[in-house]
Amino acid sequence: MNRIVKYASCLLLLVLVQGAHAQMQVGDDVRMNLNGLLTAGYTGNYGDDIPSTHGLEFGGNATLNGSYYNPNFVNFTISPFYNQSQANSSFQSLTDSSGVTANVNLFTGSRFPGYASYSYLDNSTGTFGLVGSPNFTTVGKSQGFGVGWSALIPDWPTFSVSYSQGTGNGTIYGTNEESNSSTRTLNVRSTYELAGWHLNAQYDHLDISTNFPLFLGAQAGMNTSDFSGNDFGINGNHNLPWNGSLSITFNHSNYSGDFASTLGLNNGVNNYTTNIETAYATFRPTPKLVLYANQSYTDNLNGFLYQSIANSGGGVPLLQLGTQSNSSLISAGANYSFTKNLYGQAQITYYDQTYFGNSYQGTYFTGTVGYGKRILNLFTVSASVIESSNQFANSSLGFIGNLNAYKRFGLWELSGGFSYAQNVQTLLVTYTTSYYNYNGNVHRRIGSSQWTGAFNGTHSGFSQEPGTINQSEGFSTSLGWHRIDLNANYIKFRGQALLTSTGIQPITTPGLAPLGLILYNGESYGAGVAVTPFRRLTISGNYSHATSDTLSGGTGSNNRTEIFYGQMQYRLRQINVLAGYTKFSQGISAAGVPPGSQYSYFVGVSRYINFF
Repeated sequence: MNRIVKYASCLLLLVLVQGAHAQMQVGDDVRMNLNGLLTAGYTGNYGDDIPSTHGLEFGGNATLNGSYYNPNFVNFTISPFYNQSQANSSFQSLTDSSGVTANVNLFTGSRFPGYASYSYLDNSTGTFGLVGSPNFTTVGKSQGFGVGWSALIPDWPTFSVSYSQGTGNGTIYGTNEESNSSTRTLNVRSTYELAGWHLNAQYDHLDISTNFPLFLGAQAGMNTSDFSGNDFGINGNHNLPWNGSLSITFNHSNYSGDFASTLGLNNGVNNYTTNIETAYATFRPTPKLVLYANQSYTDNLNGFLYQSIANSGGGVPLLQLGTQSNSSLISAGANYSFTKNLYGQAQITYYDQTYFGNSYQGTYFTGTVGYGKRILNLFTVSASVIESSNQFANSSLGFIGNLNAYKRFGLWELSGGFSYAQNVQTLLVTYTTSYYNYNGNVHRRIGSSQWTGAFNGTHSGFSQEPGTINQSEGFSTSLGWHRIDLNANYIKFRGQALLTSTGIQPITTPGLAPLGLILYNGESYGAGVAVTPFRRLTISGNYSHATSDTLSGGTGSNNRTEIFYGQMQYRLRQINVLAGYTKFSQGISAAGVPPGSQYSYFVGVSRYINFF
């Protein structure tokens, strides 16, 4: 009885409390403003993998802004939240999440500005990526911290330094599998003007540790990756005659990493030192003509590719390109505007690369013609032809084409585009990529209402590797009619990908098929509605359904995710009456456990309060 009286008293206080509108001042120098949204009501949660709970629940979110002495001297923001989810607020978490974000800025506008930030998130839903589809849902927690400072003294080199670190872990619904990661970064920057040169210098240090499960590859166990590295760089820019400019860049990096798997696959420690140098010059002797030249050299392609994969959280070992892997490119070209809308480009490139124990030298020529004005008041077009040859007397022909269209017919608006490419050079000259993309949109106004429909598709892969195709097609539509908003979507996808710490991701590195190769396909669809039957009352609902199949090592997994949530909100003066319901289920057959489902509901009130 006492507990009921206590909750009733809190609800009454929430309804009756009056918000203040003045800023709070503490002493002569501290000024603060606090506002927030408080919620209270009856909630329940039940499901296959959680105990059934119900009862009165309180939650909310708040923002505290303040300053000391002067906002430019010290200003800060603190934003805590507690028990916030789709059912009882605008938060998108499926579960009642809690946390805080905070930041403070020091000496803003001075020559020595600085900042610090912190974030913490608990029991919040996140995602584990699947290419082209709604992601698998996870629940977990994360936290991060960052600090930075700068020195901006006139006529001296600028200097800035920042440090950040973060950790996170999550369990994927419908499994007992957990992924986690931690990251630490240190960045140093400096700029200076000297004898007409604009100089930039940088230093970056990065540490990434990840653990992620193999279940989507139909295997039991975990992959572990530890990656760290240092990157030094300097860049200079200088103006040249004929409205030209020159840019020179040099980077030196050292990255090492260790990949291991509980399946017994262990790549040991990789250690790469890479030097990259580039130079670019451009001239504009006339308003219509632009001339340019470009040169680059990379002394270690292994290190360059390893760095790009590890930075994306790949955590996978590379197939080695050889102890002597390097690349040298020299190119020159011109752009010319024949008329206001007709333009052309020509470029010739010489390459010299060594990898997989072979050396490749040759040239390729690119010619492009484009027309920017709409043809027949409808189309704009551009096309490029690429001809390549090498020391083996082999030659190939590539093509890139783009077509875009737009037309208005009365109240109708139509637009679309198509692009196609065949045998386009990649980082490794013996590998080319091909793709085609298309999209279309239609829009129609109906009085004060409007309807929109859109479709798009992509198809890409490496020309020398037929199995690397990735493909997706999708459709979406929305209708705003009086007090009703409707939307729906559908997408279908298939392809080849890698299992990484962020989920299943497409292969972007030609000829380097690392461990964790997965074939995938699937489809998803969803719909939503929001209705305002009369002023102050809003009712909304959203539904999504996704199915997919993954195949690795001859063993497959069938995956399914389904989410529905609805919310009703009625605004009564300063009080919002809320009701929400969420239904969620997810199953991954390779995980070896039954699908998991969870249901939650909430009925209560919320109120925005400006405390001071």
